[in-house]
Order: sequence, then C-alpha cells, then structure tokens
Amino acid sequence: MDNDCVIVPGFGGFMAHYVSAIYDQTDGTFLPPKRTVGFNPKLTINDSLLTQSYVEAYDISYPDACKRIEEEVRELKGHLENEGFYELTDIGVLRVNSEGHYEFSPCEAGILTPSLYGLGAFEMKALAPAVKETQEGEKAAAPSVAVLPVTQSSGSEEEAMTKRDKRDARLIALWRNLAVACIAMIVFLFLPTRLSNGQGVIESRVNTDLLQPILPQQKTFGEKSVGETVKNANVKALIQRSKQDSAVKATRTAQAVETGYTIVLASHVSRVNAEAYVQKLHQRGLDSAKVLMLRGSRKVVYGCYPSAHEAQKVRNQLASHEEFAQGWVMEVK
Repeated sequence: MDNDCVIVPGFGGFMAHYVSAIYDQTDGTFLPPKRTVGFNPKLTINDSLLTQSYVEAYDISYPDACKRIEEEVRELKGHLENEGFYELTDIGVLRVNSEGHYEFSPCEAGILTPSLYGLGAFEMKALAPAVKETQEGEKAAAPSVAVLPVTQSSGSEEEAMTKRDKRDARLIALWRNLAVACIAMIVFLFLPTRLSNGQGVIESRVNTDLLQPILPQQKTFGEKSVGETVKNANVKALIQRSKQDSAVKATRTAQAVETGYTIVLASHVSRVNAEAYVQKLHQRGLDSAKVLMLRGSRKVVYGCYPSAHEAQKVRNQLASHEEFAQGWVMEVK
C-alpha cells in the first residue's frame, strides 16, 4: 500500500502500476481506476525495504529478519518446484513455465489502494442525437407562437416573482433553523452534564470557561449555583484522573516485576485491539495470555518462563493453535 516496488531478496521484485479509468462502449460501463502489479525476476538485490518491514512486524533484529526471509524464499521456491504454482492472496499467482522461468498473473481486481478504495463501476448509456424538425408547417407556425398577449406576459412575471419570494422565504427559514440547532448544540456541549454508564456516574470534563462571560454569575438551579457545579465537576475530574494515573503506575510496576522469557503472539497493536485479542484467547482456554509493553511497543504475550528452552517447548506443544504458528520467544527484561 505504501510503495510501488517491493523486492524479495533472492527471488524477484513486485512493481505496482496505475491503470486509468476506462469506458466500455459495448455495454456502456465506466470502470474505475485501479493499481495492478507486475513481477520482474531480475530484481533480486536486497534494498532493505522488506527486511525493515520484518523487523517492525516481528520485533526482531536485522540479521534475524534477513535469515527469516531467506528461509521463506527457500520454502516458496520448493513449493513452486513441487506444485508448479503459488497464489499470493489479493496480489496474484506465480507459475513455472515449461522453460523453468517464473510467470506472474496479477489479480484482476487490482491490489488494495487507499486512494482508490470504494470506487465501483457504473453504467451510462450514450445519448441519442436529437431529431431535427424539418416540416414546413411547423416552421410557419413558429412566429405566431412567439407572440404573446401583454396580459399573459405580466401574469408570468407576477408568477415568477411569487415563486422567487417563496424560495427566499424557505431559505430564510432554513438558515434560522440551522442557527437555532447550532446554538442548542453549543449549549449542550459546554454545559456540565452527568452521564451514567451503568456502573456509576461520570462527571463531564468539558471546559465551561467560554460560557462564563454570557451566563449569569448568580443564577441557581435548586440550591447550588452554576459556578459551584462547575467547580465540583473539575474537582471530581482531577480526583478521577489521579486514580487512573495510580492504576497505570501499579500496572507498569506489576509488569516490570516479571522477568524471564515469554511467547509473543502479536506486536505493535493498539490497546483496544490487544485487550480484545487477549479476551478472545481467554475464551479459548489460553488463560496465560496478557498484554505487556516490551521494547517500546504493546504486545500480546503468553506465559513467563525461566529459560528460552522451556518457552520454546511450550510454543511447540501449542503449535496446533493458529495463534502460535507465527509466534516467537522473547526475553523479558
């Protein structure tokens, strides 16, 4: 998605090409632009683009990434020799011809491109040419139709003015309604509100300083003034924020205590995705899965073991699970 040329060291290079939108005259269909890909087996030099991607995806060193790419290229070549073809999902199909050379057939739908995502084909038939009237009778009648009585002309002008006035009135009413809606939304966003999420009451943290110049300072609702309500909301927000900071520090301290070796199942994931992934693993009976911050990135890991040998042994035992197929062992410091 981010590069137009990706080289697989020791195998070949894949190059993306932009294809403009086209019009099919046979069925009157417009086809959207797309990005297709080609293959050049002569581009085998390592430009570090794919290697650096492996380093970031699997959180490994550069030499380990080079070694892993070499092993996967060796497996890919073996599969081509045995099966004669290999399909790259959503990219294309590699084949070996009778002369032993690689041939590549790109995916007809093109590769995923964010700038072109969501564009689809549509039909638009060609317009038929207008038929010209050539009858003499119609030409002769044309001048008589163009001349209108004065009373009809004045009536048309009055009707046009009435329509214009109605249109202006509708526009004025529309702008007035929009202005009222905007004012109501601003008041709703800036006034302190109490929201309930089923577990307790959450105080709004919206800053209401912008409304202080226009709201009466002594206006009260019940027994408390607006100023006291805002002050209480700010105090409660500071207390809740301090509790959250304490919880985060406690979690970091608990994570820092664990040392040894663990099995990494996912790396460089957001907090929401990591927690959802851990919950899914717990439902499948993998209760030792958890979220840790290791080497500057959030990871989903499984267990903690005193040695790399024991961690690798557990990974081999759980290799039947798809989550452990691409996992690797990492030291926790």
